[in-house]
Amino acid sequence: MPLPNTYFEWSQLLEQFANGDDSVLTDLEQGSFDLDSGTVYRFYNKVRETYAERKKKWIDKFNRLFQIHYIKTEHDLSIVLQNAKSNLQIISRFIELQTFPEDLKSTLEKDLREFVTEACENLKKSFSKDNFKNEKMIIIINNFNLFEKTISKRSSDISPTNSTPDKNQNNKRIIF
Repeated sequence: MPLPNTYFEWSQLLEQFANGDDSVLTDLEQGSFDLDSGTVYRFYNKVRETYAERKKKWIDKFNRLFQIHYIKTEHDLSIVLQNAKSNLQIISRFIELQTFPEDLKSTLEKDLREFVTEACENLKKSFSKDNFKNEKMIIIINNFNLFEKTISKRSSDISPTNSTPDKNQNNKRIIF
């Protein structure tokens, strides 16, 4: 399929992506689209609808993971969270598309962060704090960062990284 350049082509690919076709994400990443006053509102709405549908699919997968895997140990919880994180990376890549204007990207990212934070809070509430094992699971949830890739990508865009390590007066490298 050719790379999307028109609203119609974007609309078709966004519809496929909303229906769970992850293979079109590569085409979306390479596509381009010039927003004009006639299509900006429709384009934003289509992107928001696609995002909402994918978010719904993510929470369905997340809930299914908890139905399939009976969480007995911290290791079981780590596996479920890792699967949830890998499923979330598709949505994270989607909201970072270069074609999207910065205001749309930031709105979608803020919503996704709030959504995942709420999901984690609900998950923590489901574990009783009475049991020591459950306290460990809550700690795992607290330490599990679903956005580490997105944050590192954003921060590298904002502040350029220094390719040479910092050195002190004795010419020893300080590695962080």
